[in-house]
Formats: sequence, structure tokens, C-alpha cells
Amino acid sequence: MIYIVCLITAVGVLALDLITKYFAQELNFNFVVIPELVKFKLTYNTGAAFSFLSDKSWAITLFAIITFIALALILGYFIFNIIKHKKVSKWLLISLSLIFAGALGNLIDRLMLGKVRDFIFVFYNTQIFPAIFNVADMALVIGVIMTCIYLLFLDKDAVFRKPPKAPEKICEDKIEPAEGEENDDNG
Repeated sequence: MIYIVCLITAVGVLALDLITKYFAQELNFNFVVIPELVKFKLTYNTGAAFSFLSDKSWAITLFAIITFIALALILGYFIFNIIKHKKVSKWLLISLSLIFAGALGNLIDRLMLGKVRDFIFVFYNTQIFPAIFNVADMALVIGVIMTCIYLLFLDKDAVFRKPPKAPEKICEDKIEPAEGEENDDNG
């Protein structure tokens, strides 16, 4: 059942991402949602987050290769666990579904357009560092945060998870024979 939920999550997020990008491009979004805080304005990003490496022509190829590898690893993880009927954390599976959908949404843009369509512009007219992103980016960030929380706190081998309390041993006081006395175990 959890795998169906993961599939629905991934397909839903991917569909929402592609539909919102389509409308942002077709309507050439440029309007204020919340003054000084949020506006929708279509921009194109040829790099990674915060336009990292956007001026490098080879960056699109690099990001596509990295994304293909990440998608293959996530898909392999799901298939392996389905085949082996392993019990896996629902939290982890949902987080990986979000990462998968976000990565695939931006990969589709990179392959089809050679750039990613971003349109949600936050802190656009303030002293705070502005950010511009899309639905795929939100899914990626939420999925990565959820994965980090899982690895740090929820996993059985988590870094910050308290080990379970060991059951207290019931100790029987053993009476040692006094000096010169022999221990008679025969009764």
C-alpha cells in the first residue's frame, strides 16, 4: 500500500510541477502575490540552485547525468524493496518519492528546454536574500530535509537516536563461602 501512496505522491508532484511551469510560461507570469514577499515571475535557470554554474555550457549535461544517476538509484531502491518484500520506513519512502518527482520535473525542463523554468520569487523586494524556485525545487528540498531527519533521528541506526534501554538484569546475590568453609553444592 505504501508503494501506491509513493507512486501517487510522485506522479501528483510531477504533474503539479509541469502544469504550473506550463502556465508560468504560457501566461508569462509577472504579478505580485504578497507585496514585498512573494511574486510570480517567470525566469529561466541554466544552472543549479541559486544559478550555480549557469554560465557554463557543460553544466546542463553534468546536471542531467547526476540526475539520471540519482533517479536510477532511487528507482532501484524502490524495486529492490518491493521484490524483497522488505519493511522500509514510510517516512523515508515518501521523502524519496518527493526527491524523485522534483528531480524528474527539473530534468524534463533541462532536456526539453536546456534550462529550468522558475517562477516563485520570494523576498523579491527586501534586504533578505531573494530566492526563485518552482514546485520541483520545493519537492526536492522537502524530500531532502525529510531524508536528513530520518537519517539523523528516526532510523534505527540514527546519529541522534537514543539507544533503547537495556533490560535490567536481575542479579542474585551469590554468597561466597567464608574462609575455611567449603561450598557444598550437593544440598
